[in-house]
Amino acid sequence: METICEYEKCTGCFACQNVCPRKCIKLVSDKFGELHPQINQDLCIDCGLCIKKCPARTEPRWEVPIGCYAVWNKNEKDRRLSASGGVATCFSQYMIKNKNGIVYGVKWDKQLGSVFFDKVTSISDLEALKGSKYVQAYVNFKYKEVGVDLQSGKNVLFIGTPCQIAGLKSFLGKDYDNLLTCDLLCHGVPSPDYLSGEIKRILGRKIGLATNCRFRGNDKYNYNFSLWNNGKVLYNRRAFLSYYFTGFLTSITLRESCYSCRYTSERRISDITLGDFIGLGKLYPFTENAHNASVVVLNTSKGEYYFSEFRNSMQNLYIEKREYEEAVQGGESFRKPAKRNIKRDKFLVLYEKYGWEKAITKVLWKYIFRNMLMAELKKLLHKKSF
Repeated sequence: METICEYEKCTGCFACQNVCPRKCIKLVSDKFGELHPQINQDLCIDCGLCIKKCPARTEPRWEVPIGCYAVWNKNEKDRRLSASGGVATCFSQYMIKNKNGIVYGVKWDKQLGSVFFDKVTSISDLEALKGSKYVQAYVNFKYKEVGVDLQSGKNVLFIGTPCQIAGLKSFLGKDYDNLLTCDLLCHGVPSPDYLSGEIKRILGRKIGLATNCRFRGNDKYNYNFSLWNNGKVLYNRRAFLSYYFTGFLTSITLRESCYSCRYTSERRISDITLGDFIGLGKLYPFTENAHNASVVVLNTSKGEYYFSEFRNSMQNLYIEKREYEEAVQGGESFRKPAKRNIKRDKFLVLYEKYGWEKAITKVLWKYIFRNMLMAELKKLLHKKSF
């Protein structure tokens, strides 16, 4: 059987695993920690469905945005654990309360270090879906579950990266009026093996103590890499003092396909696009707090309809119409993929030979050390100014 798709183009979307009638495809970590399909040739019947449904082999149906808004949740409790405006949480609450619907999103695994898609049907369970999770998610067989829910008439909100939305749409093969898709603006995703390696590097044998990992939030832990045990901080470092976070932000540890991602475009793949509204107020005046705002881009008439209903039913939102040009100019993920860091090849060679800890420290220790010195210098200068 021919390869499902080229290595560099595979996004690990799980469409092939979901569509296989013999369940002979499983996404597993390769030597670099990336999730790629592995085929059990003893079970394969060469039906070709995996190739036919692979989003990397087909041209997606692109959507041209028809509306753009700056939005944030005025409820500080809801927004505290969110990356920016807390809008995804509001959309999820609306789908469950007003549409008696189901929300699919990502949550941390019990073995902290990986995230997986889960479906939520109650407001109380939405807490687990909050917050940015900068790591590749395991979709597993959730596309199949979405299909079953849609066919039974349930309203479904599916929130994921653009490539995961593409995987879902390719698997389903048609549009559903009762499906609302929201893609998240994406810089790229590192391997789950990298994150679990970092947590093990930090906590060692006490790795089981960590129950949550945070990267963002509307509090003092925003842009920090922090590990938690039921609300208690076990470890905390600013983004550019953290090996994992720095590897992610400098594009050393992203999945190979992320460097040529075709979904980083002004054209979109979903009904609604959500993300940080970077550059808000730079092109056109904005009088509110730009740091709290999410960008909400409406890409389809369905997205526009749901947003209209959503904004009329939610009282705790600030919503302001903006020009799409402003979002595109400020947000790189609307224009081009992350640039492949020149240190990536060295990292991969070291990772294959030594594993995560030695590879990431050898590549980044000078950078981290310099940032530590700069941070201490700033502290000293701050003390002298008082």
